[in-house]
Amino acid sequence: MNKRVILLFGITMISILVISAYLVVKSSPENQAEEACEEFFTYEQQGAFSKSWEMLHPIIKDKFAKDTYIQDRSEAIMNYFGVLYFTYSFGEVKKIKDWAPTTDAEPIPTVYRITVSQHFNGKYGNITIVQDVYMSEIEGAWTVLWDYKNVGESSHEK
Repeated sequence: MNKRVILLFGITMISILVISAYLVVKSSPENQAEEACEEFFTYEQQGAFSKSWEMLHPIIKDKFAKDTYIQDRSEAIMNYFGVLYFTYSFGEVKKIKDWAPTTDAEPIPTVYRITVSQHFNGKYGNITIVQDVYMSEIEGAWTVLWDYKNVGESSHEK
């Protein structure tokens, strides 16, 4: 074979390996959880609380009727803080086994914890809220959970 064919073959193989590695990383559960969390907070940021409510895990939906959630989130974020817009950032994504959002809930086999910082510039100055958000996949759809266990109780992390 001539050198150009060998070089072209080598470049093609390297390209295939790089693309394959990218696709494996992109489709990892951690990455999918983070992308879904990004979608949720984009809805919240836009004031599309109906859409963000749809992403809540059934356990969390049981805590809030849709209309109540929409009203509460709007009042808390937009009215109380006096802001029209906020930014957010994420910490690392951590896989957790057998986690439950409340002490009386059945453990969820696998969740992904993401520490979210929401940054508000409002009538009371700059405020940052830091909260762990837990992402769980149900039948191909990612859902959002919050921790409702009492302070001082074990979070069942493994």
